[in-house]
Parts: sequence; structure tokens; C-alpha cells
Amino acid sequence: MDVRGAAALLYDLWLLLLLVACGCMGVAQGGNHLTSESWLQSVSLNRSIVKNGFHRELVIDVRLGDGAHPDCCIMIEEQLPRGLYVDPYEVASLHEHGAKIFVQKGIDIEAPEYLSTAHMVIIYLNPNTSNPGHFTGKVPVHVRYHRPTDVEETNTLVILTNPRLMIHCQRDNLVQASWNPSVSELPCSLKSPSTLRWVNVTYQNVGEILTLQVPVGQKKHALIVTAATLLATILCCTLLLKVVWKHGQFES
Repeated sequence: MDVRGAAALLYDLWLLLLLVACGCMGVAQGGNHLTSESWLQSVSLNRSIVKNGFHRELVIDVRLGDGAHPDCCIMIEEQLPRGLYVDPYEVASLHEHGAKIFVQKGIDIEAPEYLSTAHMVIIYLNPNTSNPGHFTGKVPVHVRYHRPTDVEETNTLVILTNPRLMIHCQRDNLVQASWNPSVSELPCSLKSPSTLRWVNVTYQNVGEILTLQVPVGQKKHALIVTAATLLATILCCTLLLKVVWKHGQFES
């Protein structure tokens, strides 16, 4: 091998070593950045239903993993089944007390379950000052009346599916190709028209899927219920007319 061939071989070896070194540096940097965002892999969600009857409350608690950024915001997107609804008028009054809840338009609060459709609710969670790393929120939900049944079962189940959990942080470095999350452009608050990049996060579900037992009427009781309702109506009207006749002032 002559001197020119040896020089070309040494140049090729130098380029190969340079490429390998750059590749190792790139892997190390990517690994370090992924480790710095590892708290996203340990986010947990805990939901519960409190209160009884047809007027309940959905309580939400999200715990971020260790090392989470302190400037993050949490948003929950719930898809309520047609057996439940959120009252837009009640939510509007809660906004005056600092609640951060958004409901879609066109919700019929008077319709029964079999004439209703599922609808979306978005809840902006608040940081829990007494429990660092936790974000909490609650929203009042109401149970719709269900169609009477022919079977002997007096209850039916309403199931709440798992919601979407989205996170936005002031440091816009959550969206990384290393784990490729989906991103949504959504408002940053109820009062702001501007949108931000919210990362859809996979979370660990604490507890089982939420279910509610709802009482259901039976068709065989229709005659009894109708008769009792009619009798009560006649009795109340009779008493009302008696009071009006006794204490009312009539012009002669």
C-alpha cells in the first residue's frame, strides 16, 4: 500500500470514529431528556362519586409523578353517558365561585335517559396546596330517569368510561418524538379564547371503573302509580278550592 492509500484509509477511519462519537452523544442527550420527563409515565387518576340519590358529585384527583414541573396545568375531558347530565345553569352559577368547568351546549336537562345523548364535560383541575403534586376538581352530576322495565330488576347500571387526561406546562418541552404523545389545541382557560398545546397523557387508573345504580320503575305498577297520582291531584285541588272559598275575597 502506498502513502496516498494509507492516508485515504486513515481519513475514512477518522470519519467513521467521528460519526460514532456524534451518534453516542445524540443517544446520551436523548436518554437524559427522556429521563427528565419520566414523571409523565407515573401519572395516576382517582375518581369517585359522592352523595346519594339522583343528584351526585364527581370528585377527581390527579397525582403527578416525582419530579413534575411546578408550572403544569391539568385538564380532564369526561364523556358522560346518556344516563347522566351536567346542568349548564348550575355550572354557570359555580363559575361565580371559581369553578372551572366547561359543558357543551344543547343539553336537555328535562329529557329522560332513552331520549338523551352522551355529552362532554371539561374540568380544569386546581393544584392541591395541602398535598403537593396533586390536582383536584369536582363537578355536580345528575341522574336521568330511565324507561320503566318489564323485568323484576329494580335497578340499572350507569357506567362512566375512563376520561382523557391532558397536561400543559409552561416549559414547552413535553412533546418529544421519543414517546410520541398526541397533542390537542385547546383553550388555556374558560375565559381565554387563545389555545395552548395540551399533551394527552396515559395514566394509571386508581380504583375500578365508576358505576352508579339507578332505580328503575316497573311497568306492572303503572296502573297503581297513575291512580295514586290522580287521586293525590284531585285531593290537593279540592283542598286548595276549599281554602280559596273560605278565605278568598269575592266582589259582589
